[in-house]
Amino acid sequence: MRKNIFELLEGKQVEIRKEYFAINKLFEHTNFCFASSICEYVNSNLFTEWKFRNRYISLTSMMSDLEITEIHMISMDKINTDNLLLYIELIINVMTLIDMNRLTVYDMKTYKTLMQNIYDLLEDLNYKIKILSDSRLVIVEKDKVLTAVAETNNNISDSLIEYRRFALKGKLKEKKDILNLLAGEIEPLKSKFKGTTYWGMMDDVQFMLNNIHIRHNNKEGKLRKEYIVNLSDEELEKLYDKTFDMILGIYVVKEYLDNKNEIDNLKKEMN
Repeated sequence: MRKNIFELLEGKQVEIRKEYFAINKLFEHTNFCFASSICEYVNSNLFTEWKFRNRYISLTSMMSDLEITEIHMISMDKINTDNLLLYIELIINVMTLIDMNRLTVYDMKTYKTLMQNIYDLLEDLNYKIKILSDSRLVIVEKDKVLTAVAETNNNISDSLIEYRRFALKGKLKEKKDILNLLAGEIEPLKSKFKGTTYWGMMDDVQFMLNNIHIRHNNKEGKLRKEYIVNLSDEELEKLYDKTFDMILGIYVVKEYLDNKNEIDNLKKEMN
């Protein structure tokens, strides 16, 4: 049976190079606010107002250091999912500098088309945009458990989101630092878990934190673990990610334990 155009388009796989060139054209090669592009407009008029510019004085120099300029992406064959997401993450942040009330109909159309392409692409790649407490925008994998835990634990929400940020992949030191912070946060929860059927879960998390080169130096000295020494960075990262997932589980169970008395009382009332 013949497929219509919509069925054919829905079945197409995401092509990273094609998606990059579409976003790149809208951001760097389409006239905007009397400038040659959105990129040029932000670079010339708005970039130095951005509080997260980290002492850079131009958007183009920041893009160059991040190796996501058009030259880097094309001539050095860096058009892959990670670099495309890095490119998009920078775009969505600098786009917040634009005052939409000052846009013409044509400019607004370009702005909306670019943002729509970004949102649709992230949806297809199973990522989403998250706003940190300091107003930075980051791209993270979709994770319903993480979202639920972050929304009910404001003190660690930024750390949880940062850990899942796509750009942290392969960065063991940064992941270790976040896990260390979370280790301190779950320490006071031990008493809540003690004596419950979930103590084994807490005990396993403590074991991981203390023995896989997170809280302690398990690669040398008196706490050296030969097993850890022989792991590759990729294998150690998998253990870090597993520990992070277990910590999320701790917070899910904590919420249940917080509500257990109320549930037990409700059961008594209904019997």
